[in-house]
Amino acid sequence: LKLKLLETCSPVPCLRVMHNGYTAVPTEELHQNGEKAAAQINGSLPMGIPLQDVANGMIGGDQNDLFYGMYTEDEKRTQVAAARAMRVLNLRATKQLVVEGDSVYGAALALPQIARSAEWSMAYTGLAIRGIIFLMTNTILQGFLLYMLSKEERTIDKFGGQMYLCNFGARMSRCPDGPDCTGPGGTKYTPARLFDWDLWTTRVFVRDSLKQLFPDRADEIQAEIDVGEYGVESYELRFVCCFLFVLGLWHDLSGSFDIVSLIWHVPTRAESWIAYEEPESSNLSGHGEASFELDFVRFKVAGMPWHWKILDIFLIFVPKVYIWVLTVDIGIVFLMETSTIEDMIINCVALGFILSIDELTMTILSPQSRELLESIEPMIFASQDLHEDEDLRMHQADKVWTIFTPRLYLNVLPPRLILMLLVTAFFICTYYAEHCHQLPDGSMVSQDLHLPTSENLPFLSFLLGPFPSALPIEVEPDVAWHFQGT
Repeated sequence: LKLKLLETCSPVPCLRVMHNGYTAVPTEELHQNGEKAAAQINGSLPMGIPLQDVANGMIGGDQNDLFYGMYTEDEKRTQVAAARAMRVLNLRATKQLVVEGDSVYGAALALPQIARSAEWSMAYTGLAIRGIIFLMTNTILQGFLLYMLSKEERTIDKFGGQMYLCNFGARMSRCPDGPDCTGPGGTKYTPARLFDWDLWTTRVFVRDSLKQLFPDRADEIQAEIDVGEYGVESYELRFVCCFLFVLGLWHDLSGSFDIVSLIWHVPTRAESWIAYEEPESSNLSGHGEASFELDFVRFKVAGMPWHWKILDIFLIFVPKVYIWVLTVDIGIVFLMETSTIEDMIINCVALGFILSIDELTMTILSPQSRELLESIEPMIFASQDLHEDEDLRMHQADKVWTIFTPRLYLNVLPPRLILMLLVTAFFICTYYAEHCHQLPDGSMVSQDLHLPTSENLPFLSFLLGPFPSALPIEVEPDVAWHFQGT
């Protein structure tokens, strides 16, 4: 027995099998105390068993001895329930194809397929065309709002002489000798001299007006009137608000990839999205006509022809994703250009309204369309029915881990949170790269300001906003503002 025990356990740590479960025993202990390990415990003869065999359910000749010997009936039911619950949750999270019932994107995808299944009857065709009209309306409204925000940032503000905020006033605690301590007016920051753009430009206007009225006293006015400096009130809050802004939009990006996942995984054939279950006569008793329709007519996700898949990719997925990219790009610039604390918080919430227009548009969709979308059943494109012993074996294997198990960290680290942080960091770095430059002392200041040649923003320049070098805005050659600090 000792030789058998050592032969079985020598490659890996082993387990001591007892009536009350398993206890981990290092291989060294079994080698040193083989006689003790082979002794009977609680009246049963233990046996060294590799850890891998326990995880795979390979103990004894009868598989059920592993599971039913380890647990009481109630304990076994608890473990089986835990195993099946996690398997079903994973299945729903990764292998379930669902149509967005609260978005015009879901309406534009599903209603034409239901109309196709109904062989393009007038009623269903009208609902499908209406869904596409609402999709186009939503796209136009979102694009127009984004265009106006981009126009303000890229043309109108520049005619007002507004330079980019960059890191002006970002490190007030290090002033007057640290980086980012010189403002756009060329003087050092102090807490009492920090103002937002509107107030600072008003103070500058009053000073310059006095100098124009009394040119003989211009030097005295310049020395005596302190207009302060323009800068950001909270350097850290800007980044937090940018992250919260991306966090609020993330569900919309996830919905975009749910759409492309549905298009990719459903069969490429003309399957019906409508199913009718013939009711038994006993099921009809007590049912009215409306209740009969709801109980025995099913709307479900099914296959679609290849030409519909291509159309949905270019009509739904591509515009939805690109509007998301435009919103994040313009929104991050807008937040980075916001100097006051209250405006940062308000703007990071308000900007998310743009991508919620599709849900607002759904409120004016017809009741028939909304009820159809809410009743569409999802499709599970990869399903596996397992016996409870299979579920329990997988659950037992999932219990075998240490702090060195790589899969543990894949379960612990939130991938979506990491992606949100990376996306936020990317767009913030893009803002600094496009609009700011770094001085030798580490200060990040605005690039030279050139006035645009026109107050109109070309549509292609707006559309290619995430790629500014592709089609830049035409500007005057003369410099309207240049940083004078050292």
